[in-house]
Amino acid sequence: MKTVGEKIASLRRDRHMTQEELAANLGVSAQSVSKWENNVTMPDILLLPVIAGLFEVTVDELFSIERPGRKGSFSAEETPAAVYKSVIETMWGWDTEAQPELVIKNLKNNWGRHTGFVSRQAGGVYANKDMALVWLPDSETDLALLESEAAAEFLAALADAYVRKIIKHLIKKPGVYTAASLAALCDMDEKDARTAIERLEAYNLAERRSVDVGAGEKLDVYSLFGEHKIKLLLCPLLSLAERLADFHEDWCGFRN
Repeated sequence: MKTVGEKIASLRRDRHMTQEELAANLGVSAQSVSKWENNVTMPDILLLPVIAGLFEVTVDELFSIERPGRKGSFSAEETPAAVYKSVIETMWGWDTEAQPELVIKNLKNNWGRHTGFVSRQAGGVYANKDMALVWLPDSETDLALLESEAAAEFLAALADAYVRKIIKHLIKKPGVYTAASLAALCDMDEKDARTAIERLEAYNLAERRSVDVGAGEKLDVYSLFGEHKIKLLLCPLLSLAERLADFHEDWCGFRN
């Protein structure tokens, strides 16, 4: 690794500058530049950003420090797995012997296992075979959620078997449906189908449009809306609910 003096000399030569020219640009003597480059003395710490700016490099580069670069870009298909792995690596950063690939394999092969880190001040990180979840609460957020009527009402909507049945159908067979056609396809009464689809519409998970079928008659048709929210929010929520419904304290490397 080059010394600061050697780096200055290299940058100066790359720009075809003499020691005198560099000294003039910095407002110091050529003798000072010579001492730096020969490792007799070091530039004053306040001069380092000036020198770096003159050569259009960072101070880290003057010290020949190479910091880890940004990871390469990922396609949309690769990103979830890459983020999942990154979270696991961070969670296990405390263990120098840990191998994230083995941790991930352990979680994948053992459905009931979890790994986690929790701080009463900073939140927590939880991972299982399906997800890596980061929770960053502010003060009193946890307790406020337990009092949230909006959250309770949404959970109650998801508890409705008809709602879940229609969501499943709309995901498997996206399309446009009437309440009557949904009722027939999902094996339920039209009244139950209409109530369920209207609950989904209220949460922006279904879209309703009015279609003119002639003679001044209009008919409501429905389709799935905001499908991205299914994988981003709804499926993770249901996965956590399933875990909590039959939770086993089978922790892998849990830290509290």
